[in-house]
Amino acid sequence: MIWSITLFLPCILIAQVKPITFEELENAEPRPVLVMITTKWCKYCHAMKNNVLKNKEVSELITNKYHVLFLDAEERKDIRFKGQVFKYKPSGSNTGINELAVELGMIRGQISYPSISILDEKKNIIYQKDGYFKAKELLFLLKSIAER
Repeated sequence: MIWSITLFLPCILIAQVKPITFEELENAEPRPVLVMITTKWCKYCHAMKNNVLKNKEVSELITNKYHVLFLDAEERKDIRFKGQVFKYKPSGSNTGINELAVELGMIRGQISYPSISILDEKKNIIYQKDGYFKAKELLFLLKSIAER
């Protein structure tokens, strides 16, 4: 029994993406960055995290070529990024948005969830898209950017 668990454990671990924080990104090696902008209440955000990012091919590509960050758009604590401090801005009774989510996720004047932004090694936005990605779609996008 223990032998079979030991045999399959590496397969389980390979298919897990380990996100970093914006603080860790400041000192991380230069790589493109995949930022997934989510909320706690967004069912498509959770589905994308749980299904697409656990796909073995997507996970391996992200692990080898990218840094990945999950940004809760409604994060209330200040976030330091590129020498700036981004704050939570209330917009109604018990709702609001972090300025960094707006900075990275605003597309055509609006933000929706999930959204992704891909940043280059200098942390500049090179790609943005909102909506759910299937594993094959995300894999194609990430491969094409990694091969630049």
